[in-house]
Amino acid sequence: MGCGLTCVKYLLFIFNFIFWVAGGGVLAIGIWMRIDRATFDPLLGIDYYPIVCWTLIGVGGFVFLVGFLGCCGAVQESKCMLGFYFFLLIVVFVGEVGAGILAYYYHDEVRTWMDSHMNRTIKNNYGFVPAVTAAVNSMQEQMKCCGDRSYVDWMSTKYFKEGKAPANTSVPVSCCRDKTEAGCNRGQPGQPADISKIFTQGCIPSMELWVQEQVWILGGVGVGVGLLQLFGMVFACCLMKAVEDEYE
Repeated sequence: MGCGLTCVKYLLFIFNFIFWVAGGGVLAIGIWMRIDRATFDPLLGIDYYPIVCWTLIGVGGFVFLVGFLGCCGAVQESKCMLGFYFFLLIVVFVGEVGAGILAYYYHDEVRTWMDSHMNRTIKNNYGFVPAVTAAVNSMQEQMKCCGDRSYVDWMSTKYFKEGKAPANTSVPVSCCRDKTEAGCNRGQPGQPADISKIFTQGCIPSMELWVQEQVWILGGVGVGVGLLQLFGMVFACCLMKAVEDEYE
């Protein structure tokens, strides 16, 4: 085998080692989410949470298998393994293109579902279900947001309507810009005494803004991954041809 094809062999191995590690990472995240339900389940909902977990586990396991086959096929120069790897890589590539098209086509439906589910979660469960309370507080603190669409949403929640909230408070403390400041959330439900002391943007708009800011990065990563997969297919074909010529 010539020097050029030897380089192709090792490049294919390196590419698939990265692919294998990435697949293992996604698989680990899926398993972790499945085990640690309390962190994610309250916000995603019981109907969709298992789907998200098993999708991550399935995709991570599949990518892990593809990377493993590519590494073994490159090291052992196995035409059979390389052929099967090439086929699986095409399946992954077509699946990614299909997922991208579906994500673009159904993004409005996903946004509507997220808005509706988060609104119900905050309105009915905050202050009554500890896991939901912790998840919503964490989200508001990290994303610097308050309520579903606006801080005013807290006015219609069971937390305030049924007197679960402390007296003379307008929003949860997690909405405050400085949580250490006493009385930062003082006021009537959904009507803070000093609006400058709380986050005013809702969490759904904050999420939408974050996605818009990251869309070019996400698109660039997607194109980069697609190009790497195409190179992987080309390297696999070259290596299969070299192995076939060597046997002949």
